[in-house]
Amino acid sequence: MGSKETADWVIVVDDDMANLKMAGKILSSNGMRVTALQSGKALLEYIKNGSLPDLVLLDILMPEMDGFETLKRLRDYERDNNTPEIPVIFLTAGEDKEIESRGFEMGALDFMRKPFEPEVLVFRIKNILSNTRKIMALSDEASSDCMTGLLNKNTVTEQISKACMEAPGAFLILDLDNFKLVNDIYGHEAGDKILKAFAELLKRHFRANDIVGRFGGDEFVTFLHNTMGEEAIKKVVRRLGEGLMEAAMSILGQNMTLPLGVSAGAAITKGSTEYSELFEQADKALLFTKQNGKHSCTIYKENDSVVPVSDDGICDIKLLDSVLNERNVMNHALWLGKDEFASVYRYLLRFLSRYGDGAYKVLFTITPTVEDMRESEFTKLVDNLGEILKGSLRSSDIMMQNAPGQFFLFLPMVNSDNINKVIARIIVAWEHTEDYSKLKVTYETEAVVN
Repeated sequence: MGSKETADWVIVVDDDMANLKMAGKILSSNGMRVTALQSGKALLEYIKNGSLPDLVLLDILMPEMDGFETLKRLRDYERDNNTPEIPVIFLTAGEDKEIESRGFEMGALDFMRKPFEPEVLVFRIKNILSNTRKIMALSDEASSDCMTGLLNKNTVTEQISKACMEAPGAFLILDLDNFKLVNDIYGHEAGDKILKAFAELLKRHFRANDIVGRFGGDEFVTFLHNTMGEEAIKKVVRRLGEGLMEAAMSILGQNMTLPLGVSAGAAITKGSTEYSELFEQADKALLFTKQNGKHSCTIYKENDSVVPVSDDGICDIKLLDSVLNERNVMNHALWLGKDEFASVYRYLLRFLSRYGDGAYKVLFTITPTVEDMRESEFTKLVDNLGEILKGSLRSSDIMMQNAPGQFFLFLPMVNSDNINKVIARIIVAWEHTEDYSKLKVTYETEAVVN
């Protein structure tokens, strides 16, 4: 459909060349783009080649295929290919009220009498296009996920429910592996950027007629019409995972080491499958993926036991360990949000109080050395220091950002003999950055006494 930035595009369909020329002259002189066609068949072929005008002026009385039959076939094509309905104005030289009633019942938005009155023709076209765009804008707002621009849960569920009953295809549930760590370590603003970037990946990797939506949180769903095969589906999921990591490193920094990826469960239908059944199959396949290494796609097979757990979630110790254990052990400190840090911190204090081994608390305070430093620059520099802290510590250490200019570290099994070495390693790493002189970094330590 056209937009305010481009000329409105109108296709005029009439077997009378004089009418085509007259309509073309009127519309083009009012800044519109005009395409003239002499039959309904020509219009349908034009549309099937992917050309979607903003509006069609369609003559009713034409040989071979009249305007009513043309409109019916146009609407059938739009419905079958999930494309928006093109506004249609019927052209007629008569005054037959029954013809008008039939036209409105079929979905025509207006009638124009021939010969044309230029001002009336232009006014009606612009009025219809304006109203159509307002309706489309409201519809998009109501059906879209406000963050990603994809279909929201209600809309995508409605569309897939219809599609899986009418056509063959594949239904996929896509889940971002370890996404919670992004929010915990980098904050929700960074997490939102990752979700938006993944939504763009989905738009690029799937076709225009595929149905794609955000189901909630970091979970997405899609229905692929006439899917190209199981291996192709798995390949697309792998590419999505690779693209997600590239996007995350671009957003969070090249030193980002979180084991992000995409897990998927897929269910294939030949058509006439209830959405609830398809969802249950894909959900079971997704659970199997999650329990067997993540970062891949499982296709549901009716005769296979894709999920080796019972309905009540009971499983053996090996399987439970594979679900709970880390896929990749990180070689740096765990940077947690305040709530998560507090829970782990309290547990470690209780553990060390009972079993000993010692620990140290470290509080780093950062202030700018440059007068009138912008808040955005200060935040960026502090984030850089936070990454150095994280990378300089062990995977058994935990840390949090207490304030815009403070980091709190908890270092288990560190004693008075080596705490200064730990601090020195951090300071040396910071002083090797080009911006170190812009910040004043001070710290205080406290031993955990058993």
